[in-house]
Amino acid sequence: MDARHQVKPGAQYSLHELQTTDGSRVRQYVAANGMVFAVSWHTLYKPDLSTLLGPSYPAYAVSAQAAARRPGMQRQFRHEDLDLVLHSSAHLNVFSGFAFRRAMLPRGLDPHSIGLE
Repeated sequence: MDARHQVKPGAQYSLHELQTTDGSRVRQYVAANGMVFAVSWHTLYKPDLSTLLGPSYPAYAVSAQAAARRPGMQRQFRHEDLDLVLHSSAHLNVFSGFAFRRAMLPRGLDPHSIGLE
């Protein structure tokens, strides 16, 4: 991904933002221990969720495969289990969404406060 990379440090986490010349943006929320606990995206291409989700990908993949077997056009997808929360949508070749792991959220951090839900 040929992108500009910015880091915005914070008290509980740092925000790593990748932005391409076409306006696509991927954000990674990184805890003080260096672990990514959340990601969000707004892109003109379908993001590689296996890379963005890392070890959480298999749980998502099973859920996504089941959803793909349902009839009709699906522009939105939501996966939620005990740890992983993911919401994605696609409309007119714009893909957006977010994912976070509940267990890895910094103590006291509300996902709503960073726009993840």
